[in-house]
Amino acid sequence: MFTVTACGAGGAHGRSAGSSLRPTVRPATAAVEEVDGAKASTQCAARVKTLRMTVSGPLNDAAKSGKAYMEKAHPGLTVEITSTATTYTQIVQQINADAAAGRRTDLAVAGFDLLPTFVQQLDAQEVSPRLLRASYDQRLTSLGKVGNELYAVPQQVSIPVLLYNADLLAKAGVDPASLKDTAGVLAAAEKIKATLPGVQPIDLPTGDQFGQWFLNTIAGSKGANISDAAGRPDFNSAPARDAAGFLAKVGSYGPQSKAPTDALVRFGLSRKTAMVGASINSVVPGLRAALAQGKGAFPLGVAPLPVLPGGAQHPVAGGNGLVVLATDRCQNEMATELMVSLLAPDVVAAGVEALSYLPVDLEAANRLVSLYKQYPQLVPFNGMIDSIVRAPYWAGVRGGEVPTVASDAVQRIMAGADAASTLAELQTQAENLTG
Repeated sequence: MFTVTACGAGGAHGRSAGSSLRPTVRPATAAVEEVDGAKASTQCAARVKTLRMTVSGPLNDAAKSGKAYMEKAHPGLTVEITSTATTYTQIVQQINADAAAGRRTDLAVAGFDLLPTFVQQLDAQEVSPRLLRASYDQRLTSLGKVGNELYAVPQQVSIPVLLYNADLLAKAGVDPASLKDTAGVLAAAEKIKATLPGVQPIDLPTGDQFGQWFLNTIAGSKGANISDAAGRPDFNSAPARDAAGFLAKVGSYGPQSKAPTDALVRFGLSRKTAMVGASINSVVPGLRAALAQGKGAFPLGVAPLPVLPGGAQHPVAGGNGLVVLATDRCQNEMATELMVSLLAPDVVAAGVEALSYLPVDLEAANRLVSLYKQYPQLVPFNGMIDSIVRAPYWAGVRGGEVPTVASDAVQRIMAGADAASTLAELQTQAENLTG
């Protein structure tokens, strides 16, 4: 029923789709050199005959569009695409394997959680925001930075959401507006448990690093991210403990899925789960699947992941960015032009229509007004771009292992392990990995 990428209506009470997508003043954090973005010099275009790009399987169609553009714009150029990886970790492994075989990678897709790995181990190159299209939403460039430098240009940006079966909530007497904070979600879960036997109130999956994502977003609602600017872990803060306590209580309502896809299948097909944690990129596929069921469909509601009581929305970015790895000047120029082509408004718009990521290009967003009119549940999330925070930065050669270790710890907490001692153990593990 739903599609999940590892990287997820709130009612129709927000602003109209048109107004929410057209800021009165576009943030001008960087000027651009060319309105249509960077182009390689004539000298480099003549010299470079091959570009190699590594992406995940779900991004193969977008990669092919960039290949077609570049090969048409530069006759004699061949763009080779490697798209066998299904996860961001596998992309890193593929790049290393190709390097060992003497095959360089010029452009790659990097999951935000693994961006430090690209900088520290794969020689990711800095990118100037001035090289992007004038229509690119510069607010999002902060998500692709390590320190103060831009290394990944966000391509697909997601945030965690809470999907709910509006029929089941209504039967249990739950007002969807009460799902704003963790106390409201737990109160809703109690009502569902009491009034709907056989229905699991909530399922928050932990696999594909969702465990860390949920923990960090909820803790961050009170200003406590699980890593600091230097990449040091902080899993022992009071908000982190409160977030873990909430997740532990969620686990008490029934078995929690590990794979996000399994959670969505339970929610959408068995209809034995009332609420499920997901990525915003699941929303459009879910709504379309619900419409396809006709009279047998249930109304799908979408809310932001709840904040801690008294907290504010600061969702942690999921998704990926494009990273230039080419160190040769001409290979770098051509890889940068390829990157810009993959961020063209029509490519971005097509991607959002298929999977409801947040649009990274303002012209693309304007082209999506009809989509937002059809699915108004998505509209409020476009207004959250300014509140999105970077994925955790993990220092050290083994820092890239922390997201998996953290998600495993969340899974244990939700399965009944003591939250405080598990977080303390996680803190020690993370310190060892990032030290």
